[in-house]
Amino acid sequence: MRLTILHTNDIHGRVEGLARVATLVERIREETPHRVMYVDAGDVEETTTRLSNLTKGVAMHRLLSAAGCEVSVVGNAAWLRYGPQVIADQARAASYPLLLANLEPIDGVQATVLLDGVGFVGVTDPFYDFLESGVYGIEVSDEIEAVRRAARELRAAGAELVVCLSHLGYAVDLESYPSALDPQLAAAVQGEVDLIIGAHTHHLLPEGERIGSVTVAQAGCFAEHLGRVDVIDGEIRAAVIEVGEDVPQHPAVLAAAVSAEAELDASLDEVLADLAEPLDAQWVAEMLRERMHAEVGLATSAVVLDQALPPGPLRRRDLWEVCHSTANPAVVELTGAQLAHMIERGNDAQFRQTTDNPLRGKPRGPLHVAGLGEVEAERTYVVAATDYELERYGRLVEDDWQLSIRYDFPTIIREAIEERLAAGSESATPTR
Repeated sequence: MRLTILHTNDIHGRVEGLARVATLVERIREETPHRVMYVDAGDVEETTTRLSNLTKGVAMHRLLSAAGCEVSVVGNAAWLRYGPQVIADQARAASYPLLLANLEPIDGVQATVLLDGVGFVGVTDPFYDFLESGVYGIEVSDEIEAVRRAARELRAAGAELVVCLSHLGYAVDLESYPSALDPQLAAAVQGEVDLIIGAHTHHLLPEGERIGSVTVAQAGCFAEHLGRVDVIDGEIRAAVIEVGEDVPQHPAVLAAAVSAEAELDASLDEVLADLAEPLDAQWVAEMLRERMHAEVGLATSAVVLDQALPPGPLRRRDLWEVCHSTANPAVVELTGAQLAHMIERGNDAQFRQTTDNPLRGKPRGPLHVAGLGEVEAERTYVVAATDYELERYGRLVEDDWQLSIRYDFPTIIREAIEERLAAGSESATPTR
């Protein structure tokens, strides 16, 4: 067998980078006499990229299709934030199969695919701590067993080469990536899988790594490199190609982006409400309190809105351009002491200026509180907020609180705002 497999991973919404990758893929296909496949190992989506965020990642699969991708594995960038139902929407937009062998039931995916004698199986980080709560109703299969079973089936179906598209991550940071399994996976699939094309941890492996008989490749992130694996008569060689700014952007990808933007613009021009008062973070705190039937509402400024929206006609575009958050409404019971701790910390002047990964460098700003007078330390409160305020990464709660949080999945903040505007009065303003 003579074959070249080109691969990307963790593009995360870089449209220009993907357009350059597409040019390189086309060039290599034209100059190579044997079969060239282009595959992706997941997370082409990105919440901080406008086109990706506002289409919940769907548009990025149209662009990846235009780039000539032939198969991809489901990453984690979209379904964790928007809910697994978005994968079916992405699959309808993609010209290639989306692989996922270790999570079910999820519409729009398949465990494996056989292309010209090459069998592919895809697995992704299942985020065990999150899914064990049952919020999405997804069952998790053991990743290694899923890959081994799929590999045997692919061999039986005639696969000469078996490739695992793994969005599990390279095992270097087990705290951040508790199921980062690529080297362990490679050790467990000797004689069954030939090549693992990895992702998730953004590792750049210039020549790949060899673990027994299995080659592990990964091409960094952000479309800055294109991975290349050459298979020649059973020998597998991995390399990476730098995607420089001197590489022209492929017109097909740029045209797909323009088309997706035009379709998006049509829906963004709809007027959602005529605001009598500004729609700000305090408004959102009250909206969350009402939505979740709570006594108290909390909202971190930078999480819910980049800036307040003024009175007057509100278009969907106006809302979506200041509300990028993928946070989910949530409700929990807190003691008065816990609630007071969160409010005091959230409004500490120095703490307001801090930031973290979900905020992409923005200072968090004040913590807005709705529906609360003086806090009674000994009583219990029903409190609405988002996952940001109630999970550890928001740094407002303590690890030992062991909160029992109920989420309004898969609704995200801007959807909750739209629903409140649609159901509200002419002013669409919750009682403050």
